[in-house]
Amino acid sequence: MIRKILVEDNIATPPNRLWLILTMPAEVRRWFGAGEVTFEPRLNGEVRFRWTSASTKGQVVLWAPPTIFAIQFTPGARVEFWCDPLETGTRLVISSTVEGSDPAQAAELLNTWSACMERIKARADLPKG
Repeated sequence: MIRKILVEDNIATPPNRLWLILTMPAEVRRWFGAGEVTFEPRLNGEVRFRWTSASTKGQVVLWAPPTIFAIQFTPGARVEFWCDPLETGTRLVISSTVEGSDPAQAAELLNTWSACMERIKARADLPKG
């Protein structure tokens, strides 16, 4: 079974600025919450996240600035970031799929991406510079 998790919010920053927050390696370190992050912002770029007791790696499989990018972690685990322009900023949708039937795993994934969304919004609220 494949489960899809959607986290979405309106962020009061233009799409181009939000795109930089989502894709610049130094910014990804700030909002993702892993101890170490490798993120190559390009098609087929390498992605690695490492915590104290775990790590995961993936590859950028979709890259269309400043609208969408996707990371494939395993055949059943993928995350997509959609940036849709609004008059007052950007609608960000984080779509994550995971293979498995464990509801606890889906709840953990929802909590993870919800926390990332909050950190992304906090970064977008900071003044430029």
